[in-house]
Amino acid sequence: MTGETVQFDKAAEQAKPEPRKRQTSTISFPYLDLDTAVEVAHAMYKTRGHSAMEAHELAATMDQTLSGAFRLKTGTARIFGLTEKEGRDATKLSGIGLRIIEPDTEAEARASAFLAVPLYSAIYENYKGQRLPPSKALEREMENLGVSSKQTDKARQAFERSARQAGFFAKGEDRLVKPHFDGAQNVSDVDNQNDAPANEEQAKGGDNGGGGSGNHHPLIQGMIDRLPMVDEPWSENDRKAWLTMAESIFAVIYTKGSEVKRSESNKATGE
Repeated sequence: MTGETVQFDKAAEQAKPEPRKRQTSTISFPYLDLDTAVEVAHAMYKTRGHSAMEAHELAATMDQTLSGAFRLKTGTARIFGLTEKEGRDATKLSGIGLRIIEPDTEAEARASAFLAVPLYSAIYENYKGQRLPPSKALEREMENLGVSSKQTDKARQAFERSARQAGFFAKGEDRLVKPHFDGAQNVSDVDNQNDAPANEEQAKGGDNGGGGSGNHHPLIQGMIDRLPMVDEPWSENDRKAWLTMAESIFAVIYTKGSEVKRSESNKATGE
């Protein structure tokens, strides 16, 4: 090794494996189940009825502190579409949330809430009329849809419990079947009427954070609901994650019509 200088510190540093980037999910889903979301809705109605309330008020009603566990529960209610923002810090029950606390409309509202979750709606659309894959294969499907590989097990378990609680496993737990309600309108039709905007500002996706007109596909609505309030901070990483989520959702619900038309046009012109 004559004439060579070995820099051991530098060599050791280069030999260290690069730290793994933390994986983040790009599609919205809850860690807890639908029953947990319904529990939050009942607590909100018990305290304030139709009115908005602050987080600390809800925590007191549920005999909890403003802890991570509490925010996990309230986040679950939001993802299922039972609650919506009111201003900067307050929350109120959504149209689905108000229906889910009423015995006469609870079953329909549970079905609507299940399909309001972007991940669940995507799985329902992908496996409509088909058997669900086994657990591990279903977790891989969830990963393909945007769930972090480290979270697929929890996501699947919450999905299965919620599907059961929403009535989608009534025909067997190997397939998703949308519940039918005698004498009732289609679940999506009921949502469009009850969650219609109260004014033009809401129809434009106004600053109440409630999520627009309700006429969008549930996956699109989920994307809109994840947008921050105007003038709120939004990091570059979060923006990229949102765009990645949007791309995966578009791939699920839209056909590649423009590419097909372009291909047919090319054939017609001999290109």
